Amino acid sequence: MSHCIHHPFIDMRERPSRESKVVSQAIFGEEIQVAGSQDGWFSIITSDGYSGWVPDKSFLTLAKPYFTHLEITRLKAHIYGEMDTEFGPLLSLPYGTKLHLINGLDSRWAKVLLVDGREAFIQKGDVEREPFELVSFSKKFIGLPYTWGGRSSFGYDCSGFVQMLYSRLGFQLPRDARQQMADPRAKSIAIEQMAASDLIFWGKSAGDIRHVGMFLGGDEFIHTSSRENKPYLRMSKLTDAEWGGEAGAFYPFRAARRFL
Repeated sequence: MSHCIHHPFIDMRERPSRESKVVSQAIFGEEIQVAGSQDGWFSIITSDGYSGWVPDKSFLTLAKPYFTHLEITRLKAHIYGEMDTEFGPLLSLPYGTKLHLINGLDSRWAKVLLVDGREAFIQKGDVEREPFELVSFSKKFIGLPYTWGGRSSFGYDCSGFVQMLYSRLGFQLPRDARQQMADPRAKSIAIEQMAASDLIFWGKSAGDIRHVGMFLGGDEFIHTSSRENKPYLRMSKLTDAEWGGEAGAFYPFRAARRFL
Protein backbone atom coordinates (compact mmCIF):
# COMPACT_ATOMS: atom_id res chain seq x y z
CA MET A 1 0.00 0.00 0.00
CA SER A 2 1.30 3.47 -0.91
CA HIS A 3 1.94 6.08 1.77
CA CYS A 4 3.40 9.59 1.81
CA ILE A 5 5.96 10.96 4.26
CA HIS A 6 4.70 13.99 6.18
CA HIS A 7 7.82 14.64 8.29
CA PRO A 8 10.75 16.62 6.82
CA PHE A 9 12.67 13.34 6.60
CA ILE A 10 12.98 9.99 8.34
CA ASP A 11 16.13 7.87 8.66
CA MET A 12 15.98 4.36 7.22
CA ARG A 13 18.10 1.66 8.87
CA GLU A 14 19.53 -1.55 7.50
CA ARG A 15 17.83 -3.66 10.19
CA PRO A 16 14.81 -3.12 12.50
CA SER A 17 16.93 -1.69 15.33
CA ARG A 18 18.18 1.74 16.39
CA GLU A 19 21.59 0.11 16.83
CA SER A 20 21.83 -0.61 13.10
CA LYS A 21 23.32 1.74 10.52
CA VAL A 22 21.40 4.36 8.57
CA VAL A 23 21.18 3.41 4.88
CA SER A 24 19.12 6.27 3.42
CA GLN A 25 16.25 8.64 4.12
CA ALA A 26 12.64 9.04 3.07
CA ILE A 27 11.76 12.70 2.60
CA PHE A 28 8.66 14.88 2.88
CA GLY A 29 6.02 14.25 0.25
CA GLU A 30 7.75 11.15 -1.10
CA GLU A 31 5.48 8.26 -1.94
CA ILE A 32 6.73 5.03 -0.40
CA GLN A 33 5.62 1.42 -0.16
CA VAL A 34 5.35 -0.47 3.15
CA ALA A 35 6.83 -3.89 2.46
CA GLY A 36 6.55 -5.54 5.89
CA SER A 37 6.85 -5.17 9.63
CA GLN A 38 8.79 -6.68 12.52
CA ASP A 39 8.76 -5.86 16.24
CA GLY A 40 7.14 -2.44 15.71
CA TRP A 41 9.45 -1.56 12.81
CA PHE A 42 8.33 -1.18 9.20
CA SER A 43 10.22 -2.02 6.06
CA ILE A 44 9.67 0.68 3.44
CA ILE A 45 10.73 1.18 -0.18
CA THR A 46 11.36 4.74 -1.39
CA SER A 47 10.69 6.16 -4.83
CA ASP A 48 14.25 5.38 -5.98
CA GLY A 49 13.75 1.69 -5.13
CA TYR A 50 15.82 1.76 -1.93
CA SER A 51 14.63 -0.19 1.11
CA GLY A 52 15.19 0.21 4.82
CA TRP A 53 13.55 0.00 8.24
CA VAL A 54 11.80 2.80 10.13
CA PRO A 55 10.60 2.67 13.76
CA ASP A 56 6.88 3.45 13.40
CA LYS A 57 4.16 4.62 11.01
CA SER A 58 3.29 7.91 12.70
CA PHE A 59 5.10 9.85 9.98
CA LEU A 60 3.05 8.19 7.21
CA THR A 61 -0.18 9.26 5.55
CA LEU A 62 -2.09 7.09 3.11
CA ALA A 63 -1.19 8.32 -0.35
CA LYS A 64 -3.85 10.43 -2.05
CA PRO A 65 -3.68 12.54 -5.20
CA TYR A 66 -1.49 15.50 -4.27
CA PHE A 67 -1.25 18.20 -6.91
CA THR A 68 1.95 20.15 -6.46
CA HIS A 69 2.14 23.73 -7.70
CA LEU A 70 4.88 25.22 -5.56
CA GLU A 71 8.43 24.15 -4.79
CA ILE A 72 10.68 25.38 -2.00
CA THR A 73 13.71 27.10 -3.52
CA ARG A 74 15.55 28.01 -0.29
CA LEU A 75 17.82 25.51 1.45
CA LYS A 76 15.20 25.34 4.20
CA ALA A 77 11.82 27.01 4.64
CA HIS A 78 9.38 27.35 7.52
CA ILE A 79 5.73 26.36 7.20
CA TYR A 80 3.34 28.26 9.49
CA GLY A 81 -0.07 27.62 10.97
CA GLU A 82 -0.85 31.34 10.85
CA MET A 83 0.12 34.14 8.48
CA ASP A 84 2.42 35.51 11.15
CA THR A 85 6.01 34.44 11.87
CA GLU A 86 5.65 35.42 15.54
CA PHE A 87 3.64 32.25 16.24
CA GLY A 88 6.58 30.08 15.16
CA PRO A 89 6.67 27.45 12.40
CA LEU A 90 4.69 24.22 12.29
CA LEU A 91 7.66 22.54 10.64
CA SER A 92 10.69 23.29 8.51
CA LEU A 93 11.05 21.65 5.10
CA PRO A 94 14.10 21.17 2.84
CA TYR A 95 14.94 22.47 -0.61
CA GLY A 96 12.85 21.00 -3.42
CA THR A 97 9.82 20.13 -1.28
CA LYS A 98 6.71 20.34 -3.44
CA LEU A 99 3.52 21.81 -2.01
CA HIS A 100 -0.13 21.93 -3.00
CA LEU A 101 -1.24 25.54 -3.45
CA ILE A 102 -4.71 26.37 -2.15
CA ASN A 103 -4.63 30.13 -2.51
CA GLY A 104 -2.08 32.84 -3.25
CA LEU A 105 -3.47 35.11 -0.56
CA ASP A 106 -1.39 38.24 -0.97
CA SER A 107 2.04 39.44 -2.06
CA ARG A 108 3.72 37.76 0.91
CA TRP A 109 1.83 34.58 1.83
CA ALA A 110 0.49 31.50 0.05
CA LYS A 111 -1.93 29.00 1.61
CA VAL A 112 -0.93 25.37 1.05
CA LEU A 113 -2.26 21.90 1.75
CA LEU A 114 0.21 19.53 3.40
CA VAL A 115 0.27 15.82 2.56
CA ASP A 116 -1.40 14.94 5.89
CA GLY A 117 -4.37 17.19 5.07
CA ARG A 118 -3.44 20.18 7.22
CA GLU A 119 -3.74 23.66 5.79
CA ALA A 120 -0.76 25.92 6.35
CA PHE A 121 1.06 29.00 5.06
CA ILE A 122 4.40 29.67 3.44
CA GLN A 123 6.06 32.96 2.55
CA LYS A 124 6.25 33.44 -1.20
CA GLY A 125 9.92 34.40 -0.97
CA ASP A 126 10.62 30.75 -0.10
CA VAL A 127 9.07 29.44 -3.33
CA GLU A 128 10.28 32.00 -5.87
CA ARG A 129 11.49 30.41 -9.09
CA GLU A 130 15.13 30.96 -9.94
CA PRO A 131 17.24 30.69 -13.11
CA PHE A 132 18.86 27.25 -13.36
CA GLU A 133 22.34 26.26 -14.51
CA LEU A 134 23.72 23.04 -13.06
CA VAL A 135 27.22 24.12 -12.03
CA SER A 136 26.19 27.38 -10.35
CA PHE A 137 23.15 25.66 -8.84
CA SER A 138 25.33 22.97 -7.23
CA LYS A 139 27.33 25.64 -5.40
CA LYS A 140 24.14 26.80 -3.63
CA PHE A 141 24.61 23.88 -1.22
CA ILE A 142 28.24 24.50 -0.22
CA GLY A 143 28.69 24.27 3.54
CA LEU A 144 25.81 21.89 4.28
CA PRO A 145 26.84 19.16 6.74
CA TYR A 146 27.86 15.78 5.41
CA THR A 147 25.16 13.34 6.53
CA TRP A 148 25.47 9.61 6.06
CA GLY A 149 22.36 8.47 4.18
CA GLY A 150 21.23 12.07 3.66
CA ARG A 151 18.93 12.96 0.76
CA SER A 152 17.84 16.49 1.67
CA SER A 153 19.25 19.96 2.21
CA PHE A 154 19.33 19.25 5.94
CA GLY A 155 22.41 17.22 4.93
CA TYR A 156 23.40 15.03 1.97
CA ASP A 157 25.73 12.12 1.55
CA CYS A 158 27.85 11.99 -1.61
CA SER A 159 25.49 9.94 -3.79
CA GLY A 160 22.37 11.62 -2.40
CA PHE A 161 23.78 14.98 -3.48
CA VAL A 162 24.53 14.03 -7.09
CA GLN A 163 21.21 12.15 -7.26
CA MET A 164 19.45 15.39 -6.32
CA LEU A 165 21.49 17.45 -8.81
CA TYR A 166 20.63 15.20 -11.72
CA SER A 167 16.98 15.01 -10.68
CA ARG A 168 16.76 18.75 -11.32
CA LEU A 169 17.39 17.91 -14.98
CA GLY A 170 14.75 15.18 -14.96
CA PHE A 171 17.39 12.43 -14.85
CA GLN A 172 16.87 9.84 -12.11
CA LEU A 173 20.09 8.28 -10.84
CA PRO A 174 20.24 5.20 -8.61
CA ARG A 175 20.78 5.78 -4.90
CA ASP A 176 24.34 4.53 -4.22
CA ALA A 177 27.64 5.59 -5.79
CA ARG A 178 28.42 2.02 -6.84
CA GLN A 179 25.00 1.75 -8.51
CA GLN A 180 25.50 5.08 -10.23
CA MET A 181 28.85 4.06 -11.67
CA ALA A 182 27.44 0.73 -12.89
CA ASP A 183 24.33 2.30 -14.43
CA PRO A 184 24.07 1.06 -18.05
CA ARG A 185 23.18 4.57 -19.22
CA ALA A 186 26.60 5.86 -18.14
CA LYS A 187 29.42 6.24 -20.66
CA SER A 188 32.91 5.50 -19.38
CA ILE A 189 35.30 8.35 -20.17
CA ALA A 190 38.89 9.20 -19.32
CA ILE A 191 39.51 11.67 -16.53
CA GLU A 192 41.19 13.93 -19.12
CA GLN A 193 38.00 13.96 -21.24
CA MET A 194 35.68 15.20 -18.50
CA ALA A 195 33.35 18.14 -18.99
CA ALA A 196 31.29 20.00 -16.41
CA SER A 197 28.48 17.80 -14.96
CA ASP A 198 30.34 14.51 -15.50
CA LEU A 199 30.58 12.30 -12.41
CA ILE A 200 33.80 11.12 -10.79
CA PHE A 201 33.94 7.94 -8.71
CA TRP A 202 36.44 6.80 -6.11
CA GLY A 203 36.88 3.53 -4.25
CA LYS A 204 39.17 0.81 -3.00
CA SER A 205 38.90 -0.77 -6.46
CA ALA A 206 36.65 -0.74 -9.54
CA GLY A 207 34.45 -3.26 -7.74
CA ASP A 208 34.40 -1.38 -4.42
CA ILE A 209 33.15 2.16 -5.14
CA ARG A 210 32.78 4.39 -2.08
CA HIS A 211 32.48 8.01 -3.23
CA VAL A 212 31.16 10.24 -6.02
CA GLY A 213 31.40 13.91 -6.94
CA MET A 214 30.45 16.12 -9.89
CA PHE A 215 33.12 17.70 -12.07
CA LEU A 216 32.88 21.49 -12.40
CA GLY A 217 35.60 22.18 -14.92
CA GLY A 218 39.29 23.03 -14.74
CA ASP A 219 40.63 21.07 -11.78
CA GLU A 220 37.58 21.31 -9.53
CA PHE A 221 34.72 19.08 -8.48
CA ILE A 222 31.93 19.42 -5.93
CA HIS A 223 31.02 16.76 -3.39
CA THR A 224 30.21 16.10 0.23
CA SER A 225 32.47 14.01 2.41
CA SER A 226 33.84 13.68 5.92
CA ARG A 227 37.39 13.07 4.68
CA GLU A 228 40.20 15.60 5.39
CA ASN A 229 38.39 16.55 8.61
CA LYS A 230 35.99 18.62 6.49
CA PRO A 231 32.55 17.11 7.18
CA TYR A 232 30.60 19.35 4.82
CA LEU A 233 29.69 19.90 1.20
CA ARG A 234 32.51 21.63 -0.65
CA MET A 235 34.63 22.04 -3.77
CA SER A 236 37.91 20.16 -4.00
CA LYS A 237 40.66 19.74 -6.59
CA LEU A 238 41.57 16.64 -8.56
CA THR A 239 45.20 17.38 -7.75
CA ASP A 240 44.58 17.21 -3.99
CA ALA A 241 46.40 14.25 -2.45
CA GLU A 242 43.14 12.86 -1.10
CA TRP A 243 41.44 12.80 -4.51
CA GLY A 244 44.23 12.16 -7.02
CA GLY A 245 43.57 8.42 -7.20
CA GLU A 246 47.18 7.51 -6.37
CA ALA A 247 48.09 4.29 -4.62
CA GLY A 248 48.65 6.01 -1.29
CA ALA A 249 45.27 7.77 -1.20
CA PHE A 250 42.40 6.59 0.98
CA TYR A 251 40.49 5.88 -2.26
CA PRO A 252 43.18 4.68 -4.69
CA PHE A 253 40.74 4.07 -7.56
CA ARG A 254 39.22 6.84 -9.64
CA ALA A 255 37.02 6.79 -12.75
CA ALA A 256 34.64 9.08 -14.66
CA ARG A 257 31.20 8.57 -16.19
CA ARG A 258 29.05 10.71 -18.46
CA PHE A 259 25.26 10.59 -18.29
CA LEU A 260 24.11 13.82 -19.89
